[in-house]
Amino acid sequence: MSSESSQRTLVLSDLHLGRTDAAVQSHRFARLISECSRVIVNGDAAELHHARFRASAEEELLRLRDLCDRANVRLDLIAGNHDPYISEIRSLSLCGGSIYITHGDAFHPAIAPWSPYAAAMEKAYRTALAASPAGLDPETARLAAARDAAVAEWQALGDGAYISTIFSVAVRPHRALAALNYWRRYPAMTLDWASRHAPSADTVIVGHSHRPFVTTLRGVRIVNTGAYAFPGRPLAVVIEGREVAAHRIDMSERLFQLSASPLARWTSGAGDARVDRADAHATGAHASTRPSTRRMNAAASPSAARSTDVR
Repeated sequence: MSSESSQRTLVLSDLHLGRTDAAVQSHRFARLISECSRVIVNGDAAELHHARFRASAEEELLRLRDLCDRANVRLDLIAGNHDPYISEIRSLSLCGGSIYITHGDAFHPAIAPWSPYAAAMEKAYRTALAASPAGLDPETARLAAARDAAVAEWQALGDGAYISTIFSVAVRPHRALAALNYWRRYPAMTLDWASRHAPSADTVIVGHSHRPFVTTLRGVRIVNTGAYAFPGRPLAVVIEGREVAAHRIDMSERLFQLSASPLARWTSGAGDARVDRADAHATGAHASTRPSTRRMNAAASPSAARSTDVR
């Protein structure tokens, strides 16, 4: 495509590649990739955070990168709490700031309040936030703290991460209640985060909670793209210039595809329809760089280098 304004960007999240109850195999995204010029995976692309799934996750992540390379499609990977070192990118702003994308794990200090390791994660988050360098902007500080919290869960388990399943939730009703309360509050938490860190955004795209929705709060359109793992059904966001559409993800011939009609469609931003450069927010040098966590993302390094959105 000849200009950025004519490009078609696809935003997905929570693929959890390598996990047996999730997307599992990258080739299932081949049709979606072939229909766009850029793919943004908004956190938890692969289950790099869990020893049991890491090998297959790394393999599928490499295959996803190769699919995009062969199709000449740009791949941007935003880090989530299950792949915290997949990239230094933790948020993206598109269309001159009118569209803001972040995984959403940093919205709550416990990251996943339903996890049995929520207390450890919250302690790590608050400790990291309190130790943030003076003058560090609040978004970078909170995103870096969320990364430390994600690693704390991994370390608490020894070599893995907590995986929510129907059984694990059913036998512990208090965790189900924590998840339901989090789902209820998540749109408002998203709006609060965006008002602090992306005040010019009228469209905010998140993931993390695994509960898909499209809603509008105080004039801001919020989309949660759900997940390919328990318990949500995934959505995708398609951005063409300033035109934005949210679609369900369907399956046909064992390949993912967009629903024929969007759930919602709207125009982001006002005035000049030109798409400005994409600004990335990275945790950068202030993020924790524990050597023991780097190996979680060995397969991601070549892709992450190409996905860096900083100009």
